[in-house]
Amino acid sequence: MEQEKTKLLNVLRRIARSAGYTAWVKAEPAAARFCVTQYNKVLTRLQELEPSIQSLFTTLSDDTSPEVTRMAARELLAYFEADEPEYAWAYRGRFRCRPHRARVISMCC
Repeated sequence: MEQEKTKLLNVLRRIARSAGYTAWVKAEPAAARFCVTQYNKVLTRLQELEPSIQSLFTTLSDDTSPEVTRMAARELLAYFEADEPEYAWAYRGRFRCRPHRARVISMCC
């Protein structure tokens, strides 16, 4: 059951990233609907595994904006990351942002 929860939270992270990207590039409405549909499916399964979240999180309507979908997914992730710190560690350790070094191109005369 814990392994399934971990997998669902990984999917939720991807939904949040996809919804953020969809909002940023102003993609087709079908992309936003897909994110909402996937979020609702993951939420339903997490509510089956963890009945205590039923009063805290609700499903989103089909016309929910990508920004709201991203926020909802991140809030749901935050709930589980507070309980289970290993989920937060596993995600942050893998995708840590690092500053890029400027490349220096030397030109010969």
